[in-house]
Amino acid sequence: MSVKNEYNTEQRKLILKYLVKSNDTYLKAEDILKYMKKNNESIGLSTIYRFLNLLEEQGKLRTDIINHTKYFQYILDNCREHFHLKCEKCGKLIHFKCNEFKKLNEHILKEHNFSIDYRTTIYGLCDNCSNN
Repeated sequence: MSVKNEYNTEQRKLILKYLVKSNDTYLKAEDILKYMKKNNESIGLSTIYRFLNLLEEQGKLRTDIINHTKYFQYILDNCREHFHLKCEKCGKLIHFKCNEFKKLNEHILKEHNFSIDYRTTIYGLCDNCSNN
């Protein structure tokens, strides 16, 4: 959970701790700012963006752009071994560990010479949102 190539300030440690804790969801930089303010931490939005950009460059964040807004999800080590499902309504992120999808991935590689990156996210509706 350390960040290389840059000094590790207390602010960065707090941001990283929150990202790791919230790894089941995509967050906007503003969500992080809101959380920090709620917990009486003095961190500016520009500091958050700079750190998010650094983590993204290091390959530690999965990103998504929805309605011109960039969202971030911290990639735990085990998140490099499976795909993700994301609910388009509530934003829930599901760690998708399915042998059938692994077989599909193998088929795509073998038959179509294309390798799907484990950063791939499949969009749809979770069970809760599809029943409402």
